[in-house]
Amino acid sequence: MHLAATRVPQSKIPEGAFDAEYMMELEDMEDQPIRVLFGLTIEQFPLSDKLTSEQLTLMATEFKQLWAAYRFIPNFPEGLPTRRRYELMREYLDQGCSYWLGYTQDFEFCSYEPNDCPYGKEFCRCKDFEDDELLEMNATNTLNEELPF
Repeated sequence: MHLAATRVPQSKIPEGAFDAEYMMELEDMEDQPIRVLFGLTIEQFPLSDKLTSEQLTLMATEFKQLWAAYRFIPNFPEGLPTRRRYELMREYLDQGCSYWLGYTQDFEFCSYEPNDCPYGKEFCRCKDFEDDELLEMNATNTLNEELPF
């Protein structure tokens, strides 16, 4: 992972500069799996149950640093266990992404379907949105029923 973090492609233009032609070139690039961008294979990342607690912590930390080298920010709920963070980043290696040199990209692992939440019920953030939406819908329906028109 250390070697992959040193092979980050560099932008053709200085940071903060704008080049319309270069932007078009970036927009036209095809998505590629993250593992291809990193130059790694998923087999290089053991399944989490094959790692000791110390190995898992090290791998998850190194994984996050590798993602940071590419300006990728994995978005996890506060307190999500290291094992689950590692598993999600490992699984995501096959996901296609557009890599825009010099730009930061956030990665959201959640599909916003509480019944299929990758974080599990304990760490699911979208169930709160669903509860809020239901409360809002109920309040709106109650309000509409009380109106005389």
